[in-house]
Amino acid sequence: MINLADTFLPSTRSSGRVVRQAVRLTMAVSGSAFAAHLLGLNEAPWALITSAVVTQTSIGETYSNGRDQVTGAMLGATGSLIAITAILAGCPWQIGFWGMLALMALVAAYSRKAKMAPVTLMIAMLFPSDESPYARPAERVLCVLTGVLVSMIVSFLILHEQARRDAFRNAAKMTDGIIRILKASTHHTIGWEEIRDLNDVCSTCLKNVQSAVGEARREHWHPLERRDPILAALPDALHQIQTDALVVARAAAASPPSAEEQSEKTVYGLLTALDWVSRCCQAEARGDKQPPEGIREALAGLPAAEATTDPVWRFVLKILRKDLTDFVVFLAREENKKKSDSQKGE
Repeated sequence: MINLADTFLPSTRSSGRVVRQAVRLTMAVSGSAFAAHLLGLNEAPWALITSAVVTQTSIGETYSNGRDQVTGAMLGATGSLIAITAILAGCPWQIGFWGMLALMALVAAYSRKAKMAPVTLMIAMLFPSDESPYARPAERVLCVLTGVLVSMIVSFLILHEQARRDAFRNAAKMTDGIIRILKASTHHTIGWEEIRDLNDVCSTCLKNVQSAVGEARREHWHPLERRDPILAALPDALHQIQTDALVVARAAAASPPSAEEQSEKTVYGLLTALDWVSRCCQAEARGDKQPPEGIREALAGLPAAEATTDPVWRFVLKILRKDLTDFVVFLAREENKKKSDSQKGE
């Protein structure tokens, strides 16, 4: 039976994103209207339309759309100026318009950034100004620049997407996926093909983390490594843990079923540490100031290479133990540092 509430009503997280985007879009359009009025633009609606098209849910998408709009407007305006000049010099209007439109279409097909060039050309030539024939292209460019500039300012200042929380939310999902891989491979409940499928899910989460970190870099002018070192280091640390976990999973899956009990004891400490990492990432995603409990147990439970006599297991445990220990200690140090700074502020 289909749940109509789940189908038509967004979740709390999704509804929050929708509300933020609605506020940003309203502010961008209103700001463009005000700026167009101050500049005295005759074609102010084009500035509003541009801001509505450019304003996206992330700063990166807004910047990309704004860049394409400005590039297309500049190319289209240049093409229309050339065509208008040729027409004034005696060239038939049909030849000037259709010839330049074909050229702009070729440019747009070659580069996605110029996709708005044909549109700008048609606006400038199909709806000429009552004043100078060159007024329409110049007006179009000014409107686009106004809409893009206002949209960028709004995206930077008004309720941006808080990419940090998205990064840690996906980091927690990825860590939970790594835990499932290790558990399943240790108990021989799935084959290597299924492990690789689970790893693909983790890789998707890692890409989302990298995208969110890239968005966080664009949210402020200061370098991310200086203002949020834990977030800056998150993608590389997760990738290393994922690689190490696959090696452990391969070793566990290749071990005989008779060694399952020993493998489970050996992997248990790794799972405890990974569980703490997952809870820590979830706390970061929620914005909690208090670090999760269990850091000492997570570190104490990590198995040493001497826990097994198998040379393969000794090798992979040594690698994963070191990388996981470094990651847990780094997370704990940053959490304690933030907690100390918060207490000083209070």
